[in-house]
Amino acid sequence: MQYTLFIQGSPHASKACHSAYKFAHALLNSEQHSIEGVFFYEDSVLIANELMQPPRDETNISTLWKALAEKHSLNLYVCIAAAVRRGIMNETEMSRYELNQYNLSPPFQLEGLGTLVHLMSSTDRTIIFR
Repeated sequence: MQYTLFIQGSPHASKACHSAYKFAHALLNSEQHSIEGVFFYEDSVLIANELMQPPRDETNISTLWKALAEKHSLNLYVCIAAAVRRGIMNETEMSRYELNQYNLSPPFQLEGLGTLVHLMSSTDRTIIFR
């Protein structure tokens, strides 16, 4: 079965990113299921900020997601409108807004809501984490 994960909760103020990570990790390790993509929306886009540094005694959820994406060739999509609103830019958006730097952490990639619609319509299940 193919899944889309849709995450909305902040990596700092909720457990949405953590719960979704645990779900994705278990799902991908089962080898019976796959994840077509993970779409971060609203405050969850903060996970893609390269400059985010949680306290040393806390788990860096961004690092966990990046490692999972690398291991399983998982696409991590970040809503472009929500990201730009929160100051998270890639090189293209940096130029568009005439800024001097960008901070989108690879392998996260900025995408519009059309990508979410495509993911939802092309997979068997969409799981939402708030």
